[in-house]
Amino acid sequence: MQRLIRHFLLLAVLCFVPSCQTVKFYGQAAGGQFEIFQKSRPIPPIIADPHTNPKLRKQLVAIQSIRRFAADHLSLPGTKSYGTYADLGREYVTWVLYASPEFSLKPRTWWYPFLGHLDYRGFFKEEDARQLALDLRKKGDDVEIGGVDAYSTLGWFHDPVLNCFVQNSDIYLAELIFHELTHRRLFRHGDTAFNESLASAYSEEGVKRWLIAQKRNADLLRYEKLLVRRSQFYDQIDSARLQLERLYASGKSNEQMRREKSAVLHELRENFRDLRRRWGGHGLESWLKEDLNNAHLISIITYQKNVPVFHQLLKDCGGNVDLFFEKASRLKLGK
Repeated sequence: MQRLIRHFLLLAVLCFVPSCQTVKFYGQAAGGQFEIFQKSRPIPPIIADPHTNPKLRKQLVAIQSIRRFAADHLSLPGTKSYGTYADLGREYVTWVLYASPEFSLKPRTWWYPFLGHLDYRGFFKEEDARQLALDLRKKGDDVEIGGVDAYSTLGWFHDPVLNCFVQNSDIYLAELIFHELTHRRLFRHGDTAFNESLASAYSEEGVKRWLIAQKRNADLLRYEKLLVRRSQFYDQIDSARLQLERLYASGKSNEQMRREKSAVLHELRENFRDLRRRWGGHGLESWLKEDLNNAHLISIITYQKNVPVFHQLLKDCGGNVDLFFEKASRLKLGK
């Protein structure tokens, strides 16, 4: 009941924000969150129910172990979130939109109560995201839309396990849960790159510690190999970022920048093809199919920009996680 009251108090506050479009946006956000609330059920009875699908039961048991590890060993608030399960009947919980001007890697931002300006806009209905994308493209923006299987309400509600991600491997589940719980532990209002880079770096460290604790040495080696490939992928993104930033600051004509931008993105795609060959012919499918633009790069840069900084900070703290979060909270990074 307290959660329900908080939900409607939040909706009431948001409805005082001016602009019909703003009220419509927050109305769909509140409605989407309420759907999740209505469909959430405590996990222990689901596990105990003999009619529960055995695969779902196995996944829910694994998640309960993961959240206990988060609370006991990673200093994350894992004792209440992911204690319920909701089947939304769809592949993604939300659709997230990133956008930027045609000749800039500075993301469009949107203001949210209690959160400040963030680099993306999220919708519970795909058609709403695509309508905004259409409007922005008409204005000349680069736009990227992606389905999201989980997100954090930052403590406003106890986030549930969702059908959107529950069937993934336990390593994927651990990384996702550690990532989202990191947002609950430390979140800097209005700084998307800080928040996502922090959560990405700490979730990677969390997975490694979790696998070591379980003595899953073979899985740890495979995960570390995955991180190497992830780093190689990010290196290509960063190289393209640097080239485009120089181009956009060059003062060249729009026509010239458009041609050179296309060449940089073509080279990036070819570099991805080369990575795919080196990896054995798997991965990067969407990056090889879609027409790349600034917004695609921003969607990755946002999550990766400061990851090496946080990895180094944790090392400097001798692996002490509470000291890490204390120092991270005071860290000043360029946006």
